[in-house]
Amino acid sequence: MKRLILLIIVTHLFYWSNIAGQYRQDFVITHGPYLCDMSETAVTIVWLTNHNALSWVEIAPDDGSHFYGKERPKYFDTYLGRKQAATHLHKVRIENLTPGTRYRYAVFSKEVLSWENDAKIIYGVTVANPAYSRNSLSFKTFSASDDTVSFIMFNDIHGRAQFMKDLCKGIDFSSVDMVFFNGDMSSSIISEEQIFTDFMDASIELFAKRVPIIFNRGNHETRGPFADFLMDYFPVRDGKVYRTFNVGDAAFLILDCGEDKPDSDIEYSGLADFDAYRNEQAAWLEKTIKQKEFREAKARIVILHMPPAVSDWHGTLHIDEKFLPLLNKADIDVVLSGHTHNYSYNAPVEGKTSFPVIVNSNNAYLRGDVIDGVIYIKLCGPEGTKTIEHVLK
Repeated sequence: MKRLILLIIVTHLFYWSNIAGQYRQDFVITHGPYLCDMSETAVTIVWLTNHNALSWVEIAPDDGSHFYGKERPKYFDTYLGRKQAATHLHKVRIENLTPGTRYRYAVFSKEVLSWENDAKIIYGVTVANPAYSRNSLSFKTFSASDDTVSFIMFNDIHGRAQFMKDLCKGIDFSSVDMVFFNGDMSSSIISEEQIFTDFMDASIELFAKRVPIIFNRGNHETRGPFADFLMDYFPVRDGKVYRTFNVGDAAFLILDCGEDKPDSDIEYSGLADFDAYRNEQAAWLEKTIKQKEFREAKARIVILHMPPAVSDWHGTLHIDEKFLPLLNKADIDVVLSGHTHNYSYNAPVEGKTSFPVIVNSNNAYLRGDVIDGVIYIKLCGPEGTKTIEHVLK
């Protein structure tokens, strides 16, 4: 009898293990790779897998040699001295690169099947980006010596991934150094998968494997049950959305707008604390505009989702109170915004703003070219619509 019971148990275990194996998905890269947080000497490469994995990036110079002609250096997703393997979101930071240099790269993930303890980890298959044997992915680090800097800016896409793809048909992304997402790419942040269906899968297909993303939040991206995890997918070194960086002759200053209504508004269910957050940014901004790298740039461009000085909603009024006095002292050349879903050019107003504010619509992209300190702006809608141009000296 005992043998019969044991046989039944073993049979059932064998049966259900086979069923589980049939339904276990093959190990794959689900999204990416894509580039974030580019600088003159570093970049972060991000991708996702459907199961947890130990992941790394290999890079090679763009010198015409075969990528697999010799062993390439490996860079791992590490945190506090440990290579990360209990995650499906892989973020590899590569440092000590040469400014203004193009590198080829490949990403690798080795599936973790089981992890009893650190001495007993069982790995499965290793997957790599599609160009496994003939790698075609590459990036170029920023350079302080460039006298020409080019960028694209999107805003207020609100999950219209196909519209975004159609809008991009005329863009030669090989001619730009970076792409800004200036807020409200989604209407709210519900889940990880939604980030990719709303705009990131389209971006990866179009450019993000080779051109770095500079991500800035809009007011809508502060909303939703997954909003607190959004910046995990657009990592920056200090973890802050607001930041400044230089590319060539240009200094870019990113400010995080927060919400547009008072913190006490019923829509936020008691979660909003954006007045204090904007105060924090103002204290940082006061120091940042005094830095040599910012002051000596030939062009100073602010990226801010909600435009200053053009609205009487609480969020923009608080921006006007906290940011405007500082920006007016900083010799800003232009503020680039979205939010209103309508194009507008707002010239400097004596006693209010010392710089123009250009608002891009929700149905256009903005292209900027900084050439020897002169800023050329084009706002381009779908094919057949009028292109609007501005030259800012």
